[in-house]
Amino acid sequence: MKQIYKYIVLLVFSVLATSSMVAQVENHDVRVGNKSYNAKNYTIAEQKYRSALSKNDHSFYGNYNLANTLYRKNDLQTARNYYQKALLFATNKFQRAEVYHNVGTSFLKEKKYKDAVDALKKSMIANPNSEDTRRQLAYAMRMEKRERNQNPPPPNAGDKKMEDDSQDNNRQILESLDEEDENHKPNAGGQANVKNW
Repeated sequence: MKQIYKYIVLLVFSVLATSSMVAQVENHDVRVGNKSYNAKNYTIAEQKYRSALSKNDHSFYGNYNLANTLYRKNDLQTARNYYQKALLFATNKFQRAEVYHNVGTSFLKEKKYKDAVDALKKSMIANPNSEDTRRQLAYAMRMEKRERNQNPPPPNAGDKKMEDDSQDNNRQILESLDEEDENHKPNAGGQANVKNW
């Protein structure tokens, strides 16, 4: 009976030691990826973040930092895919706010203003104190309004009541954002607010 307990204890320690070693290798890959990212060597950073994710695909930092790297490489759709994965593993509202902020700026970069507004609103909900997100949202809303005014929807293109409600909601949000000065464009009109932890 004592030998069974010895084997169980040995097995438990082996599992714990192995998982600890994997976590250390993953963290090492993320740290090396961060150094490469900060040196603007995005190819090496991408390799290291992918390596970290091969060891633990549930890593917020691995997914988020890989998404930031892909954003920098202008692979915006793939970056958004990794931002969505990072959201699954975010442990606090500030992480979620950063992810939604970067998703919004990726849509701004592609001039997809409606999608940018949706993502930036989610970021503001998660962190209402972010001035950068507030400016990005105001800019995205102005651009969406300008685009909508230049390309009005065709008659009978949907429920007029829903469209009016949406426009009223957007107008209220714009007013609550203190009507930003038209000349004040945030981060050159849509640069990601990337952070590597």
